[in-house]
Amino acid sequence: MAVTAQEALRITSVLEQELDRRQASITLWNDIYKGSQNLGFASERFKAAFGGLFKGFSDNWSEVVCDAPSERLCPVGFRFGTGDEKDPPAADKDAQRIWQSSNMDAWARVAHTECSVKSRSFVLVWAEDPDADEVEPEITVEDATQCIVAYEPGSRRKRKAALKRFDGDDGFEYSTLYLRDELWKWRRTRSPSGLHLPSSMSLSRWEPRGDRPDQQRIDNPLKRVPMVELRNRPRLTDDPSPEHLQVIPIQIAVTKLIADMLTASEAGAFPARWGTGIDLPKDPLTGQEIDDPELWRLAVNKMLRASNKDAKFGNFEAADLSNFVAGINLLTEHISALSRTPPTYFMGKIQNVSADALTAAEAGLASKCGIKTTFLGEDWEEVMRLAFLVKGEEKRGKNPLAETIWRDVEYRTEAQHIDAILKKKALGVPWRQLMEDAGYTPTQIDRMEKMLEADAERAARALAFKPPGEEDFVEDEGAGDRTGDEVLVP
Repeated sequence: MAVTAQEALRITSVLEQELDRRQASITLWNDIYKGSQNLGFASERFKAAFGGLFKGFSDNWSEVVCDAPSERLCPVGFRFGTGDEKDPPAADKDAQRIWQSSNMDAWARVAHTECSVKSRSFVLVWAEDPDADEVEPEITVEDATQCIVAYEPGSRRKRKAALKRFDGDDGFEYSTLYLRDELWKWRRTRSPSGLHLPSSMSLSRWEPRGDRPDQQRIDNPLKRVPMVELRNRPRLTDDPSPEHLQVIPIQIAVTKLIADMLTASEAGAFPARWGTGIDLPKDPLTGQEIDDPELWRLAVNKMLRASNKDAKFGNFEAADLSNFVAGINLLTEHISALSRTPPTYFMGKIQNVSADALTAAEAGLASKCGIKTTFLGEDWEEVMRLAFLVKGEEKRGKNPLAETIWRDVEYRTEAQHIDAILKKKALGVPWRQLMEDAGYTPTQIDRMEKMLEADAERAARALAFKPPGEEDFVEDEGAGDRTGDEVLVP
């Protein structure tokens, strides 16, 4: 149902306030991921003495925690079911073409990473050229700091509205409100200081973008909100959370411990020297002893000398840094356990570890990724349905039996992988399913299928057009060791 401009502004304001509320958390999570967080758990005295020295330092494991699952999530195709058990669906070639034309084989990975870091990412589906004879959908990945989706009361799936807000390079700030029946486009003057002020503190108000009515309001032919929200670790009543939320305090503690270790290495890692019974030189005028530090600064071309026969020299023991290393290792083990990131990701080298042990270590991450494919698969299916609605195809655009095809989330050696596929073949699993399990994309499988057909045709032609007079011979059974005794096979 269409709304008035005043109601559209009200919806925009409500969504913008919620978007402003999320900014601080998203910025913090992103800074932690990038390793640019402040030095935490440090006293003011330590910060005053060494804060500048370690300002840009971070032993960043949060990036590993976030990237470990996202790098395994790779959609390779889509199926659209028919509801007929006798007609199992194959990978949809049109969906694959749309996916490739929007470069989503690359940008889907970005969407998963952003979702893992910022708890949310967004995907917008619209027409690349609405005025073209044949409308083609365009799929773009959007940032959580710029977008927000609102749902119907009591629903976590039915989208009611969406907003995208972004800065232009012409001194204006722009926003687009997406509703089921229409789109509203706004703009306002950006703050002269360049600061992004919350909507409640902004000195300017949203105004319709452009002078013509068709530049301010656009009909939505999809009859659906064309923006889909990808949520990381969705909950029933709580907001989704980033992948590294639980390990952020431990990450800060690791950085603090390493900063302490570096400070200790600077102050006490080199052995300090001592000397007793040494007669210091005296000032000839005052008779006072001269304590010149240069006298004790040793080098390869300098030597200590004492006139007192009872003089002694020695070294203090260097500071032991192993206690810091033990604490850092303990905290990284906790990061691994809490995030279910394999311990091998935190180790600089791996020795005497069997393949079965490595598989067991990755079981938690593989299970977590499998759960993520279930939820994210639903979102990508909705994205593809929207893409077909853009093309005006209602059948696949409203098909509830869509399915996302994922690459295997479990890492195995090539020998293990092929061995498992051969065992499945022995059980009677069809060839095409075996190729999917092997990790090939639907496009690659189609190409291999055509190659197999071409090979079979060549073999049939070679057999059918064998030159006349060419005969096949086989060795006579029971011929023993006789040579040249052969039987003709017609």
